[in-house]
Amino acid sequence: MTLHRRLLILVFAFAFSLQSLTAQDVQPQSGQLRISLVTCTGGNELYSIFGHSALRVIDYEKGQDLIFNFGLFDFGTPNFYLKFMQGKLKYMLGVQYTQDFMEQYRYEGRGVAEQVLNLTESEKVEILERLFYLYEPQNRYYLYSFLFKNCTTELRDLLKEKTQLPQGESPSNFRQMINSSVKDMRWTKVGINLLLGSNLDKKISVFEGMFLPDSLYTGLAQSVSNGAPFVTETISLAPREERSSVERTPFLLSPEFLFGLMLVLVLLSLFIPRLGFADNLVLWVNAIFGIVLPVIILMSDHVELQNNFNLLWCNPLYLAILLTRFFRFRKTTLALAGAALFSIAAMGFVWIAGIQGFELSFGLIAASLAVALWRVILKCRKK
Repeated sequence: MTLHRRLLILVFAFAFSLQSLTAQDVQPQSGQLRISLVTCTGGNELYSIFGHSALRVIDYEKGQDLIFNFGLFDFGTPNFYLKFMQGKLKYMLGVQYTQDFMEQYRYEGRGVAEQVLNLTESEKVEILERLFYLYEPQNRYYLYSFLFKNCTTELRDLLKEKTQLPQGESPSNFRQMINSSVKDMRWTKVGINLLLGSNLDKKISVFEGMFLPDSLYTGLAQSVSNGAPFVTETISLAPREERSSVERTPFLLSPEFLFGLMLVLVLLSLFIPRLGFADNLVLWVNAIFGIVLPVIILMSDHVELQNNFNLLWCNPLYLAILLTRFFRFRKTTLALAGAALFSIAAMGFVWIAGIQGFELSFGLIAASLAVALWRVILKCRKK
């Protein structure tokens, strides 16, 4: 099933489950309540690979079993994709029946685990009152941030007052945690690391690291409340199914192999003139991405994209080099190529110093660019 069809099914499922739930339906009532964290494993599509978190509330007195879900957004929003890219798309809190929520994840073959939380009756009522307040139409929308304000962090921040979450420094930074989730999706991993800036390479606390569903799941399992474990019971609501339709990128089509092959061709062009096209190919491809990447970063308010040192090797300088070489502005081309070569060397320092995470594919591209630029410099000097 295509991504668009899955998204449409998701939207209609949410719309159907929400239409019968009014504000009055979810108002807190006295009586027996059970509150638990629901963690869903990642899916096969880009929008679902990191998993999902939600809060389940069972009111035994009213006979209600509800899911409070901070991960919803409206596809009908004007300029939806533009706002998403700019970091201006508003997500919202939605409420649906647990049965409807589970049907979606069972259909996708995704695992769902429930952690029943150790809360006093007053704490349960406080949480439900807070959820009800946030569900009011004027409060349910929020600006999404992948690291700091998403479906998981909203629940983390809601529960932090009720338990002692693990403290200290996280062994992994944001980038390492993200890479761990997409390690088998090679092209996705390359695209993510191209866009994400050096802010993700700073040291973070264990608390900050609970921005991913699995991390919050682990954190709550290690937490204590009222002198007892915060999680009283862990229940598997749905097992994860391994779908045979999932296709892993073959090695011969992987970015590491293709960019490595590109480097070999560029190196061989030093000795085989007929392979001179490899230089132009490398420069033109990088010139295109050197326009696209800065535009995306400049248009976006996402803090995750800021301070991106990939701009040292992926920038409009390469288009300028190609144009000045075409119009035979030899001295200008020579100066621009020298500046680009210096920028690549600076990027090497950034990687070695650990200022921004190293990606093997980018190292292969940078090496190819360095060889191509050196050939441009040699040709300019001969004329």
